[in-house]
Amino acid sequence: MSIVDLIPGSPRTWLLGVVLLAVFAAGWAANGWRMGEQLAEAEKTHSDTLGEIARAAAHQARTQLDARVLLEQRLAELDSTQHKELTDAQAENERLRRLYSGADAERKRLRIEVRVAEADRVVSAITSAGSVGDGASVELSERAGSAVWDIRAGMITDREKLDYLQGYVRRIAAPPGAVP
Repeated sequence: MSIVDLIPGSPRTWLLGVVLLAVFAAGWAANGWRMGEQLAEAEKTHSDTLGEIARAAAHQARTQLDARVLLEQRLAELDSTQHKELTDAQAENERLRRLYSGADAERKRLRIEVRVAEADRVVSAITSAGSVGDGASVELSERAGSAVWDIRAGMITDREKLDYLQGYVRRIAAPPGAVP
């Protein structure tokens, strides 16, 4: 027996099988080339999309950085303005305090003009309807006068702090580019 006898089929069957195998291999290769082109196109689209996303992110980051720098500049201006106003007000209060403390005994008394009701100023045996009379002068002791300057200094500081904080909030809450 020969080997050809062991292989079933005729040479035509074998030729047909080889041709089918060649057509299958050619189709496989053509499909691979087409898929390679599609893959290359998808990779190009993907890289273009990533580039657009990176450019958009860089633009957004640059915009936010510019807004932050502008806000920091506006807050620095507010800080210097409010600090100057506070320093000036404290200096004026200190000047008045020195003027008061350097005065003679007569002028050391702090006089405050007040309006008091007639009934409160003069107590008489006859009860009458209270009315607002002329202004009167009240003198404070030296210690009380000194306390007035301390209270005034605290009020000045508190007012300037409040103005600063309100300006800070207005600038933080303002949209970028807007000048409050």
